[in-house]
Parts: sequence; C-alpha cells; structure tokens
Amino acid sequence: MLRFLALGLLLGALPATGADSATERDRQAEAFLTGPVPSFKILLGRKEALQLMREPREYVPATVMVGSRQFTNVGIHLKGAAGSFRELGDRPALTLNFDKFVPGQHCFGLDKLHLNNSVQDETYLCESIASAQYRQAGVPTARAGHAFVHFLGRDLGLYVLKEGYDTQFLRRNFPAADKNYGNLYDGGFLQDLDQELERDAGKGPEDYSDLRQLRRAAGTPVARRAAELGRVLDLDRFVTFLALQALTDDWDGYGRNRNNYRLYFDPATGRAVFIPHGMDQLFREASGSVLPDWSGMMARRAMEVPELQAQFEARLRLLLDRQFTWNWMTNHFAAVDARLQPSLAGRSAGDQQEWSNQVRRQSNRLAARIRNVRRQLNLPPDPGLAATVVALRKPQQLAGWTPRAQQGRPSLDLDTNAPAALHLAAHRPGTTASFRTSQSLPAGTYTFEVAYAIYALIYNQLNRDAQGPLL
Repeated sequence: MLRFLALGLLLGALPATGADSATERDRQAEAFLTGPVPSFKILLGRKEALQLMREPREYVPATVMVGSRQFTNVGIHLKGAAGSFRELGDRPALTLNFDKFVPGQHCFGLDKLHLNNSVQDETYLCESIASAQYRQAGVPTARAGHAFVHFLGRDLGLYVLKEGYDTQFLRRNFPAADKNYGNLYDGGFLQDLDQELERDAGKGPEDYSDLRQLRRAAGTPVARRAAELGRVLDLDRFVTFLALQALTDDWDGYGRNRNNYRLYFDPATGRAVFIPHGMDQLFREASGSVLPDWSGMMARRAMEVPELQAQFEARLRLLLDRQFTWNWMTNHFAAVDARLQPSLAGRSAGDQQEWSNQVRRQSNRLAARIRNVRRQLNLPPDPGLAATVVALRKPQQLAGWTPRAQQGRPSLDLDTNAPAALHLAAHRPGTTASFRTSQSLPAGTYTFEVAYAIYALIYNQLNRDAQGPLL
C-alpha cells in the first residue's frame, strides 16, 4: 500500500504523453477526487499578490503544496460570479492551472481544477450531489469532491474541489471525438444562445455558425421542431438535463435563469450537449414546481413541443425511480462523510460539529424535496423514506419524561393508565412547569407524532370549585 501511494505521488508530477498516459491520468484524477480529502497550501510572492488584487481574473504564478507534494509556477486566479466572488483578503474561490506556465505539469491527473468557497451553499454538498446525479444519468459534468485550503498563511477551512472544463474533460467524456474536439462554450453570466458565448476549448468553427444552427432549429414551427432539434441537439440528454434541474430545484441553472452552463458541439454525433455548472444553490424550496416556467431559450422552445414535454415528465418519474431516491442520497452522504472524517479528526470540535449539522440539514432538505416532488407527480411515497419511518416509529418512542417545576405552585404527575397522559396543574397565577425528555437520534428526517392525548389542566385557585378546570 505504501509503495502504491508513493508511486501515485510520483506520477502526479509527470507530464502525460500517449494514450496509456492519458488513461493513467484519468485514473489518478478519479482517485484524487474520490479518495482521501486533500489539503492545499498556496503561497504567493508579494508582487503576485498585489497583481491579483489589481487584476483578480488574470493568472499569476504560485507555489502549491498538495499534501506533501510541491508544485511550482502554478497559474492561479480568483473566480466566482456576483454572489460567490470574494476578494483576495477574504475567502476567495480559486482556479488553479498547473500547466499554465509549466507545460505538462499536472496535479494527480488534472491540468486545471477549481477550489470553490461554497459561500452560497453552507452545506458544501450541493455540487457533490448534483455532479453524481448528472453523471449517473448520462449527462457529463465536472467531478466534485472536497479539500481543505491554506491560502497566504490563513487556514480557510473546507472548500469544494472540482475539475476544470478543458480538453482533458472533453477527452474523458467524449472519447469518440479523439483529438478532433468541437467547440466548448462557456455560458457566462446570464447569457443565452443568441449571444456570442466565450469559447473555452475545441477546434470547431470560429464564426459561431454552430450556435446559429442551434438557434435556427429552436425557432422552427412546433410541428417540425422536435425533428429539427434532434438533428443538432442531443435531445435525450437535454431532457435529462432539464429533469434534474427541476428535481434539484436549480433556480440558477440554464433552464430557469440562462446561467451556469457549458455547451459542447460533439463532432462525433453532430449534436450539441448541455453541461451543467455552478450547482451550489439547490434544494432551497421543497415545494418548488417540477414543471417550472422556463427562461432559457432552448428549454422554453423544447418544452413547447408536446412530445418533448411528455418525455420530460416521463424522465422525471424514471429518475425518481432509479436514482433521485432517499436510499441514493443517504448512501452518498455516508460516502462523503467517510472521506471527510479522517481530516475532520484533526480539526476543532466546532468544525466537526458544524459539518455534522450541515449533513443533517441537507438530509432534511432532501427528504422534504423527495416527498414533495413525488406528491406533485402523484407518485407513492419513496420506498426508502417510508421504510425509514416505519423502522424508526416503534423503537424511537419517546420515554423517560421528567417533571420540571420552574416557578409558582405546579403539580405534575404521569398517569400510566390507558390512555396514558401527562398531567400538569397550575395552582397559582404565573406558574411555569413542564415535562421534558431527550433522546439521541441518528441523522435523518423524522415525523413527530403524538401517540396519546396530552392534557394541560389550568386551575384558578380562587374559584376552582365554582368553575372547574379550564382546558
């Protein structure tokens, strides 16, 4: 095992040449993103730091320590849009480009990666969940994990680690293209297909003719639109793309906000593929509609076609059956938590508790979302959630109630006759008393149910006999 790890560290700094090297780099990247959580220590010279303060989007060279491995002359710049961008002296999101200034240098299989500050996702889990969901459903997107970051002498704590969108990403997700890659466009900030999007990679046409062809197909009459779109757009993936945006309540994605996406024109098929990006604001409204109002041009035009709308609704049900399930979510949380625990063990008790709290909060949101979307589609309850409720109901019955008299003249007793009841009586105005119990429960979603009636009897001491108890 030690020899294997040493070999992995050595390979992390070697340039890749040839198909075998490319395959090995993909293996390294997969292990890096899914194995033990890495730590990054990033150092900048004074000149480079000042340059980043003036031009935060321009690359400057930095020294980066990843675990025990040191990389020099790594290109680094600040990243983030309106909601997530933070200044250099704050808690910035960062892009690291390992071969920007040193051709062939890579970090355990990756040329380019992002360290996201997750300021819009306090749970640090949205990107991880969504990335795995999309990839399992056949929609390519960046792999996501976690990392701990030290930057300019400051411990910035937990970050979300993501691979970059570059030719390496294209090679892994579209291998049939070989090295004849089509254009990969960045959707930018609130930009739709009718704008000249920035080209990130590829060797396709430079005159935006591929985008114009896609726009023309979207504008054909409804009766012919599905056929025309099918010639230039991977419709099956696009329907899945929209279905997962609806299930995850992604209000800031392409479908609802013309934002956070990449678009790749695959020369092997002649069709465009939408790629989700920036998935850090999900699951905010458990009751958010799975049949939303679409803002993105292609989403709106596609869903105007009855047969595509029917495919979309069928895809929602299929995903709810196969992967957007409570069992999938709990397994994912368990895997992420298992990766983080060894690193968290060396951090403060506050950090450990905060992570536990965030996992619980995200679990609760996901359970509520799954319940709600199934109700919207008139589907039976999720079997995993139903089994959890049934399994917990009897063994988690609350017991050990103890009376607590705080002020005044209370009397409290537990009537164990059927039906059992907690009796609280106040014999003087201003009386405060209660019955209390506590029980430790595993992370999950629970429904609190009152098994028996609980009566609070409030007595007026002065004329109790005349009026009787007041309920």
